[in-house]
Amino acid sequence: MKQRMSGTERRAQLLTIMQEMHAKAQSQADFTAAKIAQAAGISTVMLYRLVRPEFQTLRSELPGSQRPTDEVMRTLRLENADLRRQLREAREKLRTTAVEELDEAIRLMERLEEENLQLRSEVKLLRRRLEEGNHMVVHAPANRLTGSDLTLVGSEQEQ
Repeated sequence: MKQRMSGTERRAQLLTIMQEMHAKAQSQADFTAAKIAQAAGISTVMLYRLVRPEFQTLRSELPGSQRPTDEVMRTLRLENADLRRQLREAREKLRTTAVEELDEAIRLMERLEEENLQLRSEVKLLRRRLEEGNHMVVHAPANRLTGSDLTLVGSEQEQ
């Protein structure tokens, strides 16, 4: 059965692998944590836990983009802050839009309720007049179509 390597043995193995890969590497793209971890058969996280300072030192010796960690973190924090601001603005806009739409819906419902009550009272009045046999004059609301199928009914006294 294969025994598990101790932390010091794994660290020594990683340093050897890194030295070999560093000697062959021509740029920072050739010498990445993922490639070293894959060659060692471990995760990138474990590589960083065991040999981060050595890896960073060897990598910085190679040609390529050399951005200090602080600069990268600062850039990422600024981007993160900007994204959070955009998210807050989008949420506020959504909340405002929803409230405005609800307000408009409530106003429409109130207007329709008012119109409904008015129409009910007109119908009640017209029924009462019809029962009494009086002459009726019907005023069609402006928002209705003209030429509707209304028939004028006269009282029996006119005939």
